[in-house]
Amino acid sequence: MVMVGRYVLNMGVVEMATHLLIDRIEGTDAVAHSSGLDPRLGFIRKRFPRKDAARHKWAMNVLQVAAKHAGFRNIVAHSPIVIASRADGSYEIIGIVNRTPKSMDNITQLISLEELKGRVDESAVVGRQLLEMQVDFAALDEPSHPKPSK
Repeated sequence: MVMVGRYVLNMGVVEMATHLLIDRIEGTDAVAHSSGLDPRLGFIRKRFPRKDAARHKWAMNVLQVAAKHAGFRNIVAHSPIVIASRADGSYEIIGIVNRTPKSMDNITQLISLEELKGRVDESAVVGRQLLEMQVDFAALDEPSHPKPSK
């Protein structure tokens, strides 16, 4: 299923972008690198420059959407794909099954191909936007602005 592969690749960009941003903020040996995606997003959120209110608001939205994808990525990675056979012997992919153990009335949920396509497109945008945030931390690379001490 091509869309699952595209989604996984897009989330790889999101993962790498968070590491690049942490490198700019704290350096390559930052403890935050050993954290999962959600804590890394929180680390970036707390340290995002506030001098430009509009840019800060934009970044907080991007980081919120990225956090939403961190949870959805786990569903994609750990859930089965629903395939149906047709009368002519061919097969059709219906979607992905998301198990919802918190609700015995609705134990599973079908994630449609349409929803997955929307998530693929959105995750591509989020990955790009996270990479664009590198300029917001560019001042940390300047010699007049020392890296935070450990």
